[in-house]
Amino acid sequence: MLAAVARTSYCPNASARSLRTGHSNTIGLAVPELNQPFFAEIADRIAAEARRHDLAVVLGVTGERGQWEARFLADHPDLDGTIMYWQGMAPEEVTEAASRYRLVLLGERHHDVVDRVAMDNDCGVGLVVSHLRALGRKHIAALGVASEGEWTHAAALTRTAALRAALSQHGLELEERLLVTSSEWRPIDGANAVRVLLDRGIGFDAVIAFNDALALGALHELAASGIRIPQDVAVTGIDNLELSRYTSPSLTTVSPSLGAYAADAVSLLRRRIAAPDAPARTVIEDVVLLARDSTVGGEAPWPRA
Repeated sequence: MLAAVARTSYCPNASARSLRTGHSNTIGLAVPELNQPFFAEIADRIAAEARRHDLAVVLGVTGERGQWEARFLADHPDLDGTIMYWQGMAPEEVTEAASRYRLVLLGERHHDVVDRVAMDNDCGVGLVVSHLRALGRKHIAALGVASEGEWTHAAALTRTAALRAALSQHGLELEERLLVTSSEWRPIDGANAVRVLLDRGIGFDAVIAFNDALALGALHELAASGIRIPQDVAVTGIDNLELSRYTSPSLTTVSPSLGAYAADAVSLLRRRIAAPDAPARTVIEDVVLLARDSTVGGEAPWPRA
């Protein structure tokens, strides 16, 4: 039998196997964009995890605001399921889509009836505030805050609320004049946000950027303005992009375990494929604070209390 297979150069027909098993062993992976390193890193990790389970991946880019999410699902009805970073669809649209497609969501938007993986933003922001307070910082600016009445990342709302709560626990109030709104979270937006703060002439001794990309722009603009990091201003990010350890100074950041993030997303989708009517699950990934030179470097250590 094997000799006959070799003589005919036979290879399995995926379409035929799909007809026989009812599965294509192919899943979708939909992310808003790939020029944001965070989404590129997530996509890479999930694709690698899928390969571990002999699953092929169809990658889709759904737009920064998720404007093509529904289109991606409609264009790929034969996929076994899809992992989607949810940005744009209305909650009721997601509910309806989940009734037709096996779906796992990524990100900070809550949904009670669809499987979801997210990071623990409350813990992450709390770790940053505790770290900055231990270093004696009291006037903490925040970059990437949601703009009222404008589209924003769901994480902006979550992280702003977490920041307010964490500061309150340390006996501090969120200084509204130190909040800089931004619907975009790229390095240029971080640089522009710092310029806004400097132009306001308001003193601050720490910056919490709501993602690493904003923090990288902040590092650049502060240094270009002659402000020492961390001696004058400590800077932190969230995401732990690979690039962040190689900046000068290296960036203190909150790190979700992207390996666990990817493994749980694929695991939830495989479970959904095997048991379409199973109750929805939400997995919140643990985070850790990676203290680097942007807060603990410099010529002398900061006081610990």
